[in-house]
Amino acid sequence: MRIQLTKQECLWLADLAKKEKERAATANQEMPSRIFELRRDNMADLESKLNTAVQKEIQKERNHAR
Repeated sequence: MRIQLTKQECLWLADLAKKEKERAATANQEMPSRIFELRRDNMADLESKLNTAVQKEIQKERNHAR
């Protein structure tokens, strides 16, 4: 099952991922190092996927504008 996201939703999720990544960096002082690394890697992966989705939406809009 695929979920279609609007460009605005993708941007919102990318912002959410960025904020979570920042919180994870702050939490590094409080969490064991391995847990922090896993959380940071998961957030980086999520951020990458969301950025890819945003880029695809932008490309679709550009192609549609032609």
